[in-house]
Amino acid sequence: MEAIADFILWIETIRSELGRQVIAAKKLAVAFNERDIQLIRYDQISRLEVLKYRINKEVESVKQMESAAQTGYTKGTLLNTGLTFAIGSIFMHSIGRKDSLGIGAQMAGSVLSKTVPFGTVLIRIGKEGIPEDVKVIPVSRLARESKRSESDVVASLKRNGYLMMTLQVLTQALDKTKSEILDGSLSLPIKISEITKQITR
Repeated sequence: MEAIADFILWIETIRSELGRQVIAAKKLAVAFNERDIQLIRYDQISRLEVLKYRINKEVESVKQMESAAQTGYTKGTLLNTGLTFAIGSIFMHSIGRKDSLGIGAQMAGSVLSKTVPFGTVLIRIGKEGIPEDVKVIPVSRLARESKRSESDVVASLKRNGYLMMTLQVLTQALDKTKSEILDGSLSLPIKISEITKQITR
């Protein structure tokens, strides 16, 4: 009889120990799961940092090209202005106009009055959102090449469903997004609708 009581006690002890082991295993699984979630979130934040770095470098590069293009354009304009003034004045003088210098100056002024855009660079976000569908757009260059205004270029991109913003606005939106990724309320990819909310907050 005593052996049966010992056996039952031993069974209860094992059952109790198994219960504790199951609870410990569940807690461990929860801890591992939380750790995995945290790693995924930190990986997403890392991807945003890489994106921010890449976009900054691209914007800097485009701005340098725009600066060089503007310098070249200014030199070309000054040369054209001088030539236009000289040719216009000489031609008007050759046909007997006494106000040939004034006419030459007017012609040169028309060359100088033509304005061409330089330096506007925006970030375009497409339907796939952040981080996959983000591109640097040299708005001024596109305007010059298509002989349109910068506002027309931007409006055309918006009509095609793109969200347009400055580098500063994108940076602020990404910084707000990071804290929401950490607390689990947001995850990549981030669609245009969510980015718009980040901008307006």
